[in-house]
Order: sequence, then structure tokens, then C-alpha cells
Amino acid sequence: MGIGIGNALRHAARQPIPEPDCIVMDRLLLSLCLIFISLAAGYAAQRLLRIPRPRMETVRRRMQSLAVFCLIPCSAMLSLWGLPAPDPRLLTLPLLGITAWIWGGFLSLQAARRLRLEPSRTGSFYCCGTFSNLGAVGALVSVLFFGEKAIAIVALFRLCEEMFYFGIAFPVARHLGGGQGGFHFRSFRPDPVLLLILTALGLGLVLNVLDVPRPASLGPLASAAMLLATVLFLFAIGLGLRPSRISCYTREAAALAAVKFIGVPALLVPLAGLAGLGGIDGGLPLRVVTVLSCMPVAMTALVPPVLFRLDVDLANALWIFSTLALIIILPVLYVVLPLL
Repeated sequence: MGIGIGNALRHAARQPIPEPDCIVMDRLLLSLCLIFISLAAGYAAQRLLRIPRPRMETVRRRMQSLAVFCLIPCSAMLSLWGLPAPDPRLLTLPLLGITAWIWGGFLSLQAARRLRLEPSRTGSFYCCGTFSNLGAVGALVSVLFFGEKAIAIVALFRLCEEMFYFGIAFPVARHLGGGQGGFHFRSFRPDPVLLLILTALGLGLVLNVLDVPRPASLGPLASAAMLLATVLFLFAIGLGLRPSRISCYTREAAALAAVKFIGVPALLVPLAGLAGLGGIDGGLPLRVVTVLSCMPVAMTALVPPVLFRLDVDLANALWIFSTLALIIILPVLYVVLPLL
């Protein structure tokens, strides 16, 4: 990191360098291409190779495990290690993450009540409203839009993600479905993903605080690890994609779009502004939070419906719909982000 990192941070905050529109547009197109080409490649492999389903599931699990247990923690550690001296206002990022998940869940329950969904569908709808794809899609878009420094901001925003999902969202989903299924909270402790992320963040923070210089070559490695993790994760999702049922859930899809892409950002972006994130590093944290506030449904949202006998088809359809909605959401972000 070198000497005078605090001064460097303040200098960067005072003198942000705008990028040409053509560069930002290229990043937008690259984000869309990486997301949908990865999904399409996995789906094409599923249809063309005709691998037996048990073997396909094994391949999917291994690819996702490599992304979640190796590449993403490594990327987060390297990025936090190279982050300029953290501004105390960045400590609000985990609180903003928790706020986003709670608010998304609350709005989804209100929407489910208006749609008069039965309990099994309400539980699935809640999961889709509260679980957001921050690790794959959110991190990918943030890195491509803003560069390697965004990885540490995403990691801080997600700091309490696993604790919230397994400690709150899973039990709520089980309750909404009538208490069926075999989920026991203690069976998820200690969660390996949570332990890996916390260990990676802790190591990166210790190296940062101790002023241990990060080799220059590791900066690009952090971004490359995140991009590879995203491609592997989305390709694995494509291997199991079943898009045929989405047309059966148009009302639910429209309601979910209002929750994910309007309701959550409408609260989270002003809160991030009030927390002073717009005054750090040329407004980078505020822009990253804006991106993360309107991400699609996470793959984790498909787990409770299976465990608790909720509506699996609804969860799958909403995941597909919200991911396809990125075709509209990312261009909107392209227009909105420069205004922040």
C-alpha cells in the first residue's frame, strides 16, 4: 500500500477522474455479455452433451464450490489488502446490507399478501425478495464498472450475508411454508462459506492495517479471480437451467421486479447517501451500493423451497426472470450512476 494512504484517499476523493462514455458503455456491454454468455454456454452444454443428471449435478457442485470456496474469498482478501486506509464511514456497509435484505423481505411479504399467494408460494416469493445475487452478478458488475477497489466494498456490504440468510431468512421461509421440511439451524453452523469469507476479510484487513505492501501483480489477480468465479458460477447455473415455466408466473414476476428494482434501491441509495458514502473516493462506495441494491435473485433463494417444500417452480421462474431483467437494469444503471 505504501506510505500516506490516507492522504492518497483524500486526494482521490477530491479529484475523481471521469471516464469517457465509450469506456463505460464498453463495460456495460461486457457485463451483459459475460453474464448471459456464461448462462447460455452452460444451458447449451446441458442440452448438447446430454450428460446423465447425477454426473451433471456433480460437475455443477464442483464448479460452484471452486468459485465460492476459493476464488471469491481470495479475491476479497487481495482487494481489502490493497484498499486505501478504510474510512470509518465504510463501517456502515454491513448495516446497509442487512437493511437491504430485511427491507426486500418485508416488501416481498406485502406483495405476496396483495397477490393472495398460498403459503408455499409466499415462502418462495419471500426468499426471492430477500436473497440477492451479490457474490456473482453484483461483484462482476461492480468490478467491470468501477475496477478492483469495488471488490472490497462488495465484500464489506456482504459481511453479514450468511448469518442473515441462515439465521433469519431460512427460519422465516420455513415458518411461511407451515414449518415443514428438515431444516435445523444448528446443522448450518459453522457455515463454511461464512468462515472462509470472514477469514479472508480478516487476513486482508490485518495486512492492510500492518501496512504490508501488496505486490503490484496481485491487483489484477483479484479482479481476474472474481471474473473467473462469476463465469464458473453462472455456467454451472446454466447447466441446470429450466426456463420453460417462467410464463406461468407473470404476476409474481412483475411484483418481484417492483420489489427488487424499485423498492429496495428507493430506500438503500438515500440511506447510503446519508451515511456519507458519496464523499468517499469520489463517491465510489455510493455507486457500488446503488449497483448492489438492484441485483437479481440469488441462487441461494432456490435452496429453502427444496428444503421446506415450498413452490420450487415459482422460485426458479423468478430467478430466471430477475436475471433476464438485467438486460434493462444495467443500461438504467449506466444512465443513473454518473448522476450520483
